[in-house]
Amino acid sequence: MLQMLSGGSVKTENGRRILLLGSTGKMGRALAAASAPEDELICHNSRSFDAADLAQVRRIIEECRPDMVLNTVAFLGIDPCEREPDKAFRINTLYPKFLAECSARFGFVLAHFSTDAVFSDKEEGAYCETDAPCPVNIYGFTKFGGDCFVRALAPGHYLFRLSLLFGPTDRQTQFVERMLARIRGGEKSLKIADDIIFSPGYSQDIAAAVMQLIKQQAPFGLYHLANSGTTSLYGLLGRIVEDLGCDVRLERGSHRDFPAIGRKNTRTPIVSGKIPPLRPWEEAVDDYCRLIAEDWRK
Repeated sequence: MLQMLSGGSVKTENGRRILLLGSTGKMGRALAAASAPEDELICHNSRSFDAADLAQVRRIIEECRPDMVLNTVAFLGIDPCEREPDKAFRINTLYPKFLAECSARFGFVLAHFSTDAVFSDKEEGAYCETDAPCPVNIYGFTKFGGDCFVRALAPGHYLFRLSLLFGPTDRQTQFVERMLARIRGGEKSLKIADDIIFSPGYSQDIAAAVMQLIKQQAPFGLYHLANSGTTSLYGLLGRIVEDLGCDVRLERGSHRDFPAIGRKNTRTPIVSGKIPPLRPWEEAVDDYCRLIAEDWRK
């Protein structure tokens, strides 16, 4: 028998039944690892369902009857979204809208993951939960659309906005992994933008914070999650290269050195006004590099 707790989480006597959508991505993998042993975790990824097929999504929900849905699925990247705006709208806006409607219909709590790309560039300081979004590209616009629907339609929801993530993954599609793949491939010099400023997030730290908020029955709503401090793409990769002892020379560059279809977000640090700060990003990077060091040296 389900019981709605005052903070908003839903529990059974033996733990929650959690449906994790996007379980093989960087964030999904970390959430799966951080889940409580008493919870029943049901995982789906792009090999087992299509987020654009809403009838299929509904069947999964009806079969699972979850107490909570964790959604990490998104169509990522500024240029990919500019090239395929219809797909970006379906995955980043209409799909979370449908999850929010199902949350209201079937009574589960929805935890949805969003991005700092909903903001335009900030001259100084960092964006907190009370700041108004102002997207500058299709990726940010479609993600903000999903945010709005989740907040408007899901009675019980957590909306987590993240910045650039680093952490264990089997994929090479995002910044850190792409750069490490190029280094492993033998490149001895890389030009990296030093004028794209953000608040990095270690996927394992973010997952632990998410699960702790849920466990503590934190109030529903919007939360910004990132490790403390800000850096640039150059600064983040520089710390990783130093920790791993990579044989590569990094050259400071500008985002203008890398032509793109869409307008880039160049300064979007985030901070939370609701929860204590996570540990500094430098400490998190050091732990991440210790974790992958053995595989890196193979």
